[in-house]
Amino acid sequence: MNIASYRSAASLAAYEKWQEVTSQNIAASSMPGYKKSDVSFESVAGDIMRLGQQSGTARNDSRGVMPKVSVQTNFTQGELHRTGSELDFAIQGNGFFQVQRENGEMGYTRNGEFQAGPDGKLLTKEGLVVMGEGGPITLNPAGGTLSVNNEGTLTQGDQVIGKLALYDAKNSQNLKRLGNVMFGAAPGQKLERVDTPAMINGYVEESNVSPLTEMVNLVAVSRAYEACQKTMTSDGDETDKAIQILGNPQA
Repeated sequence: MNIASYRSAASLAAYEKWQEVTSQNIAASSMPGYKKSDVSFESVAGDIMRLGQQSGTARNDSRGVMPKVSVQTNFTQGELHRTGSELDFAIQGNGFFQVQRENGEMGYTRNGEFQAGPDGKLLTKEGLVVMGEGGPITLNPAGGTLSVNNEGTLTQGDQVIGKLALYDAKNSQNLKRLGNVMFGAAPGQKLERVDTPAMINGYVEESNVSPLTEMVNLVAVSRAYEACQKTMTSDGDETDKAIQILGNPQA
């Protein structure tokens, strides 16, 4: 069995995943609250390949080592961008806004680019209801300028209309990605209220993607992919040559 061919095939699959993740990071780099995906590689030992036919004879054992790719979400905070819109909110530090998804389950996002619905409810750009401390937050169309204090209390004029609550997970890596800027709790996981939330309005959090870094990654993965293809071609040529020689003793 040609272990090199299997190793090269596994490498190509890993590079394809790296390219897929990098392309997605670039495509979503302009979305507020987007968290990039990071790719890491490790070597995984495969089964022992036993060479030899007769029991009791000396045999050579060769363990095939295959590459394995892992993808994790990078939750580092992006830069805060001033928009001037009173319905834009940015989190300073840990936590996620809680929104109600179409199926009634809760979703969590760092994208605080909100809007007012026809009934006055605070909504995401996708039309999902933003959940406050006691449920949905309803704006007063004639209530005046909207402001938020550091703890998330919303005020229109001199009237408090609700409080934005932030939630966080003990291990953010257990969160499920539900689209570009939405996350959900894993089975059995419960997000907890952030005790000391910090947020401001008039700002949104930009993605934590560096387009330049991701473009460099695209070049790197393209070159690695090409080198791996050349290695596979070379291994194939050597195998064909060996078969021809062994199949023709006069060669």
